Amino acid sequence: MIYDFCIIGGGIVGLATAMEILKRQPGASLVILEKENVLAKHQTGHNSGVIHAGIYYAPGSLKADLCKRGAEATKQFCSEHGIKFEVCGKVLVASNALEVQRMEALYQRSQQNGLKAVSYTHLRAHETKAN
Repeated sequence: MIYDFCIIGGGIVGLATAMEILKRQPGASLVILEKENVLAKHQTGHNSGVIHAGIYYAPGSLKADLCKRGAEATKQFCSEHGIKFEVCGKVLVASNALEVQRMEALYQRSQQNGLKAVSYTHLRAHETKAN
Protein backbone atom coordinates (compact mmCIF):
# COMPACT_ATOMS: atom_id res chain seq x y z
CA MET A 1 0.00 0.00 0.00
CA ILE A 2 1.18 3.54 -0.72
CA TYR A 3 0.74 6.33 1.86
CA ASP A 4 1.06 10.07 1.56
CA PHE A 5 3.09 10.20 4.78
CA CYS A 6 5.11 7.80 6.88
CA ILE A 7 5.96 8.69 10.46
CA ILE A 8 8.60 6.72 12.29
CA GLY A 9 7.91 6.55 16.00
CA GLY A 10 4.64 6.51 17.90
CA GLY A 11 5.70 8.72 20.78
CA ILE A 12 4.45 12.21 21.54
CA VAL A 13 6.39 13.83 18.69
CA GLY A 14 5.30 11.26 16.09
CA LEU A 15 1.66 11.36 17.16
CA ALA A 16 1.59 15.16 17.36
CA THR A 17 3.11 15.29 13.88
CA ALA A 18 0.49 12.87 12.56
CA MET A 19 -2.28 14.93 14.13
CA GLU A 20 -0.98 18.14 12.58
CA ILE A 21 -0.58 16.55 9.14
CA LEU A 22 -4.17 15.29 9.22
CA LYS A 23 -5.38 18.65 10.46
CA ARG A 24 -3.68 20.42 7.55
CA GLN A 25 -4.52 17.74 4.97
CA PRO A 26 -7.69 15.94 6.13
CA GLY A 27 -7.78 13.55 3.16
CA ALA A 28 -4.16 12.43 3.50
CA SER A 29 -3.27 8.85 4.27
CA LEU A 30 -0.50 8.12 6.71
CA VAL A 31 1.12 5.25 8.49
CA ILE A 32 2.96 5.32 11.81
CA LEU A 33 5.76 2.82 12.27
CA GLU A 34 6.42 1.92 15.89
CA LYS A 35 8.81 -0.79 17.09
CA GLU A 36 6.87 -1.39 20.33
CA ASN A 37 3.52 -3.14 20.56
CA VAL A 38 1.84 -0.01 22.01
CA LEU A 39 2.12 3.73 21.42
CA ALA A 40 4.00 6.07 23.78
CA LYS A 41 5.59 3.21 25.72
CA HIS A 42 8.73 5.13 26.61
CA GLN A 43 9.42 8.48 28.24
CA THR A 44 6.52 10.44 26.80
CA GLY A 45 4.09 7.79 27.92
CA HIS A 46 5.25 8.06 31.52
CA ASN A 47 5.41 11.78 32.12
CA SER A 48 4.48 13.56 35.33
CA GLY A 49 1.37 15.12 33.84
CA VAL A 50 2.67 18.61 34.62
CA ILE A 51 2.21 21.44 32.14
CA HIS A 52 5.46 23.35 32.66
CA ALA A 53 5.45 27.15 32.66
CA GLY A 54 9.12 27.67 31.83
CA ILE A 55 10.19 29.51 34.96
CA TYR A 56 13.77 28.20 34.79
CA TYR A 57 14.51 29.34 31.23
CA ALA A 58 16.39 32.54 30.42
CA PRO A 59 14.05 35.42 29.55
CA GLY A 60 13.66 35.89 25.83
CA SER A 61 15.20 32.51 25.04
CA LEU A 62 13.71 30.09 22.55
CA LYS A 63 13.14 27.58 25.36
CA ALA A 64 11.21 30.11 27.44
CA ASP A 65 9.06 31.14 24.47
CA LEU A 66 8.46 27.56 23.35
CA CYS A 67 7.54 26.44 26.86
CA LYS A 68 5.06 29.29 27.33
CA ARG A 69 3.45 28.75 23.92
CA GLY A 70 3.43 24.98 24.45
CA ALA A 71 1.70 25.32 27.82
CA GLU A 72 -1.01 27.51 26.30
CA ALA A 73 -1.45 25.16 23.33
CA THR A 74 -1.73 22.18 25.67
CA LYS A 75 -4.41 23.89 27.78
CA GLN A 76 -6.30 24.90 24.64
CA PHE A 77 -6.11 21.36 23.25
CA CYS A 78 -7.37 19.91 26.53
CA SER A 79 -10.24 22.39 26.66
CA GLU A 80 -11.25 21.68 23.06
CA HIS A 81 -11.22 17.92 23.62
CA GLY A 82 -12.82 17.74 27.06
CA ILE A 83 -9.61 16.68 28.80
CA LYS A 84 -9.56 17.81 32.41
CA PHE A 85 -6.58 19.73 33.71
CA GLU A 86 -5.89 21.88 36.72
CA VAL A 87 -3.93 25.11 36.90
CA CYS A 88 -2.81 24.97 40.50
CA GLY A 89 0.56 26.69 40.39
CA LYS A 90 3.89 25.76 41.83
CA VAL A 91 5.48 26.71 45.12
CA LEU A 92 9.26 27.02 45.21
CA VAL A 93 10.78 26.81 48.67
CA ALA A 94 14.20 27.98 49.82
CA SER A 95 15.88 26.24 52.72
CA ASN A 96 18.90 28.52 53.17
CA ALA A 97 20.12 32.04 52.40
CA LEU A 98 21.66 31.11 49.05
CA GLU A 99 18.41 29.52 47.91
CA VAL A 100 16.51 32.65 48.99
CA GLN A 101 18.68 34.60 46.53
CA ARG A 102 17.96 32.01 43.85
CA MET A 103 14.22 32.25 44.54
CA GLU A 104 14.36 36.00 44.07
CA ALA A 105 16.18 35.51 40.76
CA LEU A 106 13.53 32.97 39.67
CA TYR A 107 10.78 35.40 40.64
CA GLN A 108 12.40 38.12 38.52
CA ARG A 109 12.85 35.64 35.66
CA SER A 110 9.19 34.62 35.84
CA GLN A 111 8.18 38.29 35.64
CA GLN A 112 10.45 38.82 32.60
CA ASN A 113 9.01 35.70 30.94
CA GLY A 114 5.48 37.04 31.41
CA LEU A 115 4.45 34.33 33.84
CA LYS A 116 2.02 34.87 36.66
CA ALA A 117 4.03 34.72 39.87
CA VAL A 118 3.47 35.79 43.44
CA SER A 119 6.11 36.98 45.84
CA TYR A 120 7.00 35.44 49.18
CA THR A 121 5.22 38.30 50.92
CA HIS A 122 1.99 37.63 49.03
CA LEU A 123 2.20 33.88 49.65
CA ARG A 124 2.92 34.38 53.34
CA ALA A 125 -0.07 36.74 53.69
CA HIS A 126 -2.30 34.18 51.95
CA GLU A 127 -1.01 31.43 54.27
CA THR A 128 -1.67 33.57 57.35
CA LYS A 129 -5.29 34.21 56.24
CA ALA A 130 -5.86 30.47 55.74
CA ASN A 131 -4.79 29.68 59.30
